Amino acid sequence: MPDGSASAPARPSAFPWDDALALGLGALGWSPAAFWAATPREFAAALGRRRGPEPLSRDAFERLLAAYPDPGSTG
Repeated sequence: MPDGSASAPARPSAFPWDDALALGLGALGWSPAAFWAATPREFAAALGRRRGPEPLSRDAFERLLAAYPDPGSTG
């Protein structure tokens, strides 16, 4: 029998519908029909969201190499 010391899993937060509606209907200027017909991927694309992070630039890569050189590397 559980002793009550283990915490219950955190409930996921509710989806921010007010924010989504404000963006879709306000900032994007979509009609309600267009908003409700859009897929999450289409909504994210309309907001300028990309699928993943930007690729690492060569300059940023060189800075990382200088800051964290591989052990035993000669150059």
